[in-house]
Amino acid sequence: MKLWPAVLLVCSCAASAALLQQKPEIPDRSWRQHQQQSELLRRSDQQHLQHELQQAGLKQALPAVYDKGFGRSAPLPPHQLESAEAQRIAVNILSFQTPSGGWSKRTNVWSSPRQTGQQFGVEPNYVPTFDNDATVIQLHWLAAYYPQAAPQLQSQIQHAVQKGITLVLQAQYPNGGFAQTYPLRGGYHDAVTFNDNVMVQLLTLLHQVATEPQFAFVDPSLKQQAEQQFAFGVQLLLKTQLRLKGKLTIWASQYDPVQLLPIKARAYELPALISSESAAVVLMLMQRVQPSDAVIASVEAAVAWFQQKQIRDTQMIRSDKSVQFVQQKGAKPLWARFYDLDRQEPLFVDRDGRIVSSMAGLSIERQWGYGWYQSNAAQVLNVYPEWKKRIKRQKKQTTDLMRRTGLGGD
Repeated sequence: MKLWPAVLLVCSCAASAALLQQKPEIPDRSWRQHQQQSELLRRSDQQHLQHELQQAGLKQALPAVYDKGFGRSAPLPPHQLESAEAQRIAVNILSFQTPSGGWSKRTNVWSSPRQTGQQFGVEPNYVPTFDNDATVIQLHWLAAYYPQAAPQLQSQIQHAVQKGITLVLQAQYPNGGFAQTYPLRGGYHDAVTFNDNVMVQLLTLLHQVATEPQFAFVDPSLKQQAEQQFAFGVQLLLKTQLRLKGKLTIWASQYDPVQLLPIKARAYELPALISSESAAVVLMLMQRVQPSDAVIASVEAAVAWFQQKQIRDTQMIRSDKSVQFVQQKGAKPLWARFYDLDRQEPLFVDRDGRIVSSMAGLSIERQWGYGWYQSNAAQVLNVYPEWKKRIKRQKKQTTDLMRRTGLGGD
């Protein structure tokens, strides 16, 4: 398996051409070790399943069950975690953890335990994965249930959570990024992935492991490593914020893992700026990161971009035949999901890779099957003023302290 395909399709627009002129990083020993570790884990998962098939006398693996009910959400609210149902669900979740330490997406891990010889997931290229909240949601659920579990089950949960956290730590690239799926699968799955909030979710998890009480049972050495690798990932966020036409903007959907250049994923996901996931990055920087000069500059630039690109007083209405935009004063602002890297204008691409001028030019299936306009960035603009005030207060406190201690000069 190749870690990076020989051809990674990069946007041919002028902005990306300028980016390509930068000197790429050269993979060193740490990258080769990362690839070798990935391959060992991938083979371990495969060999485990093959061993089960031999034990059970099966010629092929039993299919996993598609998750039709819970989607990306946990099946029980917090107030029901003390119930017998919660204990049953915890056992089921544990049974679907892969030997490498993760879980698969779109797979029902809640309703019944995994059988011997059953697939760990419904999609082979996502066993396990971080896509669609997989692995992260199971780790959070188990950590939330841990205080209510009986001692023997607590021990199993502790082992499983620490194994899952270890997988996340192992998955981080030597430059601080995360792929969509780990162990690595090749193709766009290996890109440093912001799409579907993969980067933000994994970095947030590491920060929570290091600092929050629900992960108090985690080994201190893992907590320390999570704190260090969170900080390392933040540096990657700052490094990948795109500077176009001389100005910092926001982030792309996914990047070449070595050169850190925007690349395509599926046919309708061309190299592009991405609004909602960039909003999640900015919120994390404001809420979980100490405001260094670099972080402040990053947030300020992204906020300015969101302010410039917002569509105000407009509501999107979909029907079976069309999409309409109507004026509605006070409506939540909208942003296109994607913006091209040249003009930074909304980008719409049909399933076959055909670029069209507006959402109305897409096939009805793509109009309905994808969130081409979203409002997630509104939260950034809502919390920004208070964050700005907090930064000013902190700077004033620092200046006052330096003056009192004689470190601030005349």
